[in-house]
Amino acid sequence: MNKKLISVLTVLAVISISLLVFGMVYQNQLPKIVEEINNSSIGAILTAIITVLLLSQQSSTEEIKEKNVKVFEEKSGKFNLFIEKLWEIWDDRVVSLEELNEIIKMVSKDIVLYTKPETVDIILLKLITIAEQATPDKSSIKDTEATKIIQQNIFDIINELAKEIGLGGELRPEIRSKL
Repeated sequence: MNKKLISVLTVLAVISISLLVFGMVYQNQLPKIVEEINNSSIGAILTAIITVLLLSQQSSTEEIKEKNVKVFEEKSGKFNLFIEKLWEIWDDRVVSLEELNEIIKMVSKDIVLYTKPETVDIILLKLITIAEQATPDKSSIKDTEATKIIQQNIFDIINELAKEIGLGGELRPEIRSKL
């Protein structure tokens, strides 16, 4: 519709400008009222063209903004679910290979779609480090060194997700020790 409206307004502007040119060429032989009507219509047509262009630009900008808001909401929801799952798995301070498999599924299903490739690489490296410390089953054997390594990598994953979403929060070493 915008293209049709712009086309019609352009045709009207061309007609009005040609009347103005004819008036000049024929040395003001046109009646004064025709000149005034023509001048008024030129102003109205130019105003209408500018208004249509501004409104169409505003509409497209608003569509992009709405899309970005929806993507952000979806992204933050997926990240929150992933972080909740990390905390749930970390509750007993032991990570089994089965739990790690669940996390990797979540990364491949939900996180990869919304993050930059660099962030995904960092998350996967952290998960590999966690996998090296994970136990084959859910045994209650707790190695304090392995626990610290797993905890550090979980916090690093959370920090990467916070950077990705632009929240600015970070689990610094002093906060990590308190947790």
